[in-house]
Amino acid sequence: MKLTAIITTLYAISALFFGPVEAQEQAPDTSTTLEVRAHRGTDRELSDSLAVVFESAAEKSPTDDETIPREGFTKLEDFLAAAANQSPALKSAFYEWKAALEKSGYAGALPDPNFTFGYFIESIETRVGPQRSRAALRQTLPWFGKRGAKKDVSLEAAGAAYERFQSEKLAIFYRVKSAYYEYYFLGRDIAITRDNLELLKFWESVVRAKYRVALSRHPDVIKAQVELGSLEDRLRSLEARLEPAEARLRAAVGLSRSDSLMAPATIIVDETDLNKEEVTARVMANNPDLRSLDFLVRKNAANKRHAGKSSWPDLTVGVEYIGVGDAIDPTMIDSGKDAWMASVGLNIPIWFGKNKARKKAADADYRRAQYAYAAATDELAAVVDELVFRHTDALRKTQLYRDGLVPKAEQALNASYTAFQAGETDFLNLLDAQRQWLDFQLSYQRALTDLAIARAEIEMLTGEELQ
Repeated sequence: MKLTAIITTLYAISALFFGPVEAQEQAPDTSTTLEVRAHRGTDRELSDSLAVVFESAAEKSPTDDETIPREGFTKLEDFLAAAANQSPALKSAFYEWKAALEKSGYAGALPDPNFTFGYFIESIETRVGPQRSRAALRQTLPWFGKRGAKKDVSLEAAGAAYERFQSEKLAIFYRVKSAYYEYYFLGRDIAITRDNLELLKFWESVVRAKYRVALSRHPDVIKAQVELGSLEDRLRSLEARLEPAEARLRAAVGLSRSDSLMAPATIIVDETDLNKEEVTARVMANNPDLRSLDFLVRKNAANKRHAGKSSWPDLTVGVEYIGVGDAIDPTMIDSGKDAWMASVGLNIPIWFGKNKARKKAADADYRRAQYAYAAATDELAAVVDELVFRHTDALRKTQLYRDGLVPKAEQALNASYTAFQAGETDFLNLLDAQRQWLDFQLSYQRALTDLAIARAEIEMLTGEELQ
């Protein structure tokens, strides 16, 4: 029995009925699917490269990376690089995409052929000899378009998984940036409070000196000491918040407690104003969550197309071989000649209720995906409006405090101190001037931090850095 000849014959029959195997793959209905197919090889190369990076990163700690300084994490880029290498959530999303990508490689393949072999325990005697064995090879060929639709379902699912991977990456980067900027603000809050505490200690020493020579009243000394105690308590509370802030940043990056952290002294924030319509357009075009939902709409459309073909039968072609022994009369014509037979069969999809329910379920899934996409679009538009407002408000406050209120409060503090030294004002006015200067300094840092966080959140939604 020549098995190779059987397989060759079988696929020749399948080509006769259905054309070449590749011809069964129906072209996708959407440009996105075409794009996914065109870049399928590139996607696999990218996934393989990232897999090597993730697997090698798992074998070393973040501080083993040459791009991260040994003395500790200071720059935002250091934290982002560590998060990209170390985040378990990002790796989970990556391998989800990789699995979906690999599934798309076999989703439209033919079912495995079926091979059977039988041996006659009691031979059946025929004119040309006894039948001793039987072998058959059969291949099921799905109806026209079924394989193509199934392939499209898998491709769109891989596209959705890739966008979820991108979304997770952007979300992780946003969490890192948000924690980093809040860590910066806490560091500046502590530094400014310490400076004001030292200045207040100086005021208190001046008041006590003036009290000793009867140039100041005892209540002024008490006020200075009360204010000093209040500021010291504030400083202790801020310092106690350092550990939770560091823990939040470590968790966002995926660092261990052994990795040293340093609060940044400065941050650079682009103060370019944003156009709401432009930002909205970029979000709608590039947001990975929205693109993922778009892929799911296309996936369910392909699934609906596949379910629509469930009422059509599948063709099964086969080749059968029967081994025949020599006839009793060796002079018989065709004595011992083996028998070959080609077969064609159809399954009969007569359970119309099942097929109808399958079509309705696919249609409902498709509509659900469409409405989910529409709802996400509306929600994103509202989020963009809120974010652009927060960005604009933070930008206005940043410029107001930095360029106007903080310098003026410092001038007012200097003028109050000069007047107090000259005896032209009381100590309460000096304390009010210092308290206002402290509040304005912190308000400036808060506005700058809010501006940076708002930009980071917009970048997460747009999937790209703001220019």
